[in-house]
Amino acid sequence: MVGRMSGRAVTAGAKRRQLSPRQRAVEQLRALADPFRFRIQADAEGFPIIPGRYGQIEWYCDGVNCCSCALPGQFALAVYTTHPRLFPKLWAIPGVRRHQTGDTEMRAVFPPDALQQVAAVIRARQKRTQTSPQSLQNLRSGVRSRSQEPRFECG
Repeated sequence: MVGRMSGRAVTAGAKRRQLSPRQRAVEQLRALADPFRFRIQADAEGFPIIPGRYGQIEWYCDGVNCCSCALPGQFALAVYTTHPRLFPKLWAIPGVRRHQTGDTEMRAVFPPDALQQVAAVIRARQKRTQTSPQSLQNLRSGVRSRSQEPRFECG
């Protein structure tokens, strides 16, 4: 069976298009963050981050192309913060390893299992949900007026 995609003939058994590292990172981080409703944004380079009040969680390594990874052979995330009082709290979480530590900033690498604990320390932002009937009514379309003809006053 032959199909056409964007003007080129493609067989049914053809492989899917390879995703860029950024797209793969977005998919992996979104899959981890969705159950906890964490917000995901793109950084300046287009890689995904989970912003928090006291820092951010970043995609670090996919576990496949590990060259100097602190957690070789496994998927890893990183946490970055500029609040020195949080350093010991983050290092106390099982699985969190120091990666770079400065006087006022720190970056640590951790496995996805520790995501919820790390997010609690940096107070990661979550998506808001609409639950009350009044707030749900605010989401509905408010266009209820009829089109009006312009009014001309005769004077």
